Amino acid sequence: MQRVIQVNAVDKDDDLDNKIYELESLINTAGGKTEAYVSQKVSKVNPRYYIGKGKVEEIMDLAQKNDIDTVIFDVELSASQLYNLEEEMKLHVVDWTTLILDIFAMRANTKEARLKIKLAQLKYQLPRINKWFSYLSRQAGGIGTRGPGETMLETDRRAIVRDIKSLEKALKDLDKTKMINRKSRKDIHNISLVGYTNAGKSTILNGMLKLFGEEKYVYSDDLLFATLDTSTRRLDFSNTKVTLTDTVGFIDNLSKELNDSFLTTLDEVRFADMLLIVIDSSHNIDHQIETIENSLEGIDVGNKEILYVFNKMDRVDDELSVSLYKRDSEKIYMSAHKEEDLIRLKEKIVKIIKEDYELVEMAIPFEDGRVLDYIMSNYDIIERDYDPTSSILKLEISKEDYSKYDRYIKKV
Repeated sequence: MQRVIQVNAVDKDDDLDNKIYELESLINTAGGKTEAYVSQKVSKVNPRYYIGKGKVEEIMDLAQKNDIDTVIFDVELSASQLYNLEEEMKLHVVDWTTLILDIFAMRANTKEARLKIKLAQLKYQLPRINKWFSYLSRQAGGIGTRGPGETMLETDRRAIVRDIKSLEKALKDLDKTKMINRKSRKDIHNISLVGYTNAGKSTILNGMLKLFGEEKYVYSDDLLFATLDTSTRRLDFSNTKVTLTDTVGFIDNLSKELNDSFLTTLDEVRFADMLLIVIDSSHNIDHQIETIENSLEGIDVGNKEILYVFNKMDRVDDELSVSLYKRDSEKIYMSAHKEEDLIRLKEKIVKIIKEDYELVEMAIPFEDGRVLDYIMSNYDIIERDYDPTSSILKLEISKEDYSKYDRYIKKV
């Protein structure tokens, strides 16, 4: 693993322990190992180095004593700050955004994710290109150098702009395909998993697939940004058909480029009927909820049903403190590794879906076999009988289907 020094710059409102934990977790995800820690309270940013000159000297001393050549910051540095730090320390410097982009470059598996990563990298690097020219040639690989990297040395600004336009067009074409796929799911309850990165969304989806689905599993791991790809799977909750979509995880302090390029994966949220907001109950719940809700403010979530899923309860010592969060919201406490908890989650989802259902009796003529097949496939039939011309069914039906199949419903 690549050995690094991590630098945490905090202001008076920051939680230093959380910032140290999060940066170290990202470094581990990127394939690095923190060997030394440096932190500084920054009330006023040093325009030359971001941190103070004394801290720069401390980092240089630590690097020399520990034979380390990479320093990673938990803030976004300007092009001039990156250049000045590298020139002063003779070390490879990686900032927050470059680190996350590097992880994204490692984790992308689909064409869409790879296009978005490349677009974000180019947009981030375009205003910095002049400074990057001077030191990219000295880099020998490692954290922060994946992606366009060395190709920048042979490219000019106009070529980068042309590439950006080409990538944006390719992504628009992919969006058209996704829209067609969404329309094919219009008669199914669409549920999106959202939450902070590494809260356990993919693990929940895989657990649900094992119990209630037949489609292939999605990748999951105990890492930040283990997967970037939006994955949708169909499940069958005893005649309640749903799709469950796993979205890219949230994280704090994303640059504009990252927000623009990656939070577009949350388009699925706009088309969802329900959101499962997954919280890692074992770590800094306040910070997760704040970040998630701030991110969702920029998305038109409409009047959707929301279920807060407090996951990883098996790692919690004080369950009472967790119960104090979101007291007026629909919520459930669980561990994604426990089958009985996944069954409870399924039952909770079905209960919420059926809250606005209405008990009806339907008479469906035998010749309308397609309608009968739809009703039988999508609803639990309470009673079934026949008369000379029709199937007589008693069931609870959704408002949408009540309107659609009103002519078959017996009025009291």
